[in-house]
Amino acid sequence: MTSASAAARCLTLEFSGPIATLTLKRDAMNTIGDDLLGDLALALEAVSAPDCGISVLRIRSDQRVFSAGADLRLVARRLESPMGADEMKATVQHFHEVYDRLAALPMVTVAEIEGHALGGGLELALACDIRIASFNAKLGLPEAKVGLLPGAGGTQRLTRLCGEGVAARMILTGDVIGGREAERLGLVQWAFEAAEFAVSAAEIVSRAASLSPDALRIAKRCIRLAVQEQTRGSQAEIEGIHTLMGTDEARKRVRAFLGA
Repeated sequence: MTSASAAARCLTLEFSGPIATLTLKRDAMNTIGDDLLGDLALALEAVSAPDCGISVLRIRSDQRVFSAGADLRLVARRLESPMGADEMKATVQHFHEVYDRLAALPMVTVAEIEGHALGGGLELALACDIRIASFNAKLGLPEAKVGLLPGAGGTQRLTRLCGEGVAARMILTGDVIGGREAERLGLVQWAFEAAEFAVSAAEIVSRAASLSPDALRIAKRCIRLAVQEQTRGSQAEIEGIHTLMGTDEARKRVRAFLGA
């Protein structure tokens, strides 16, 4: 199987031996809406097939950014709709379902962050096992700037990964950091100069793919058990987005961000 992307609008999925490469290509910023979430869910189903033979899944972008996060045009439309808060809550629940499925995959997952990863884009990377960033990349969870919160696992995964202090710095101040700082804080495991990024990331992926698939699968499960996710925090995110979608403050800030 060389590709599972014939019907996908927002991504491609290619297979080469034990490595699958998922490339985001929704628009110039890889903003995330229901369509990309649907395509991502189908791609995760494809790599989960019993006969797939995949031990490493790479997630990358063919745009100048990894992903700028949730599609704020979609958010803005729902802020103006009487049923928008409930609709957005359903979308956020879909985010959690897809990202949780990504996090639960038995193979090694690698986010290759060559461009900016913001909001839901960074939350996508946080659902992966390994994150590799370019020095030029910018990483952040700035949702509070538009009156919202990181509702796709960001408050939970970033806190578990880097601790409460780093999570508070990034979420409660809207701080956006570069690749070097992200590596220093433990948000990514490797960071490279832009000119070295593609070769260095490919080497890391190849190194993981050369290991025993069974050993990787069992070791990953043991790591996951050591930091078992608590469901209360995830539910608080979903309910928090539902509440914020009903506020005038969010409407005002999203309109200002979009220049409306």
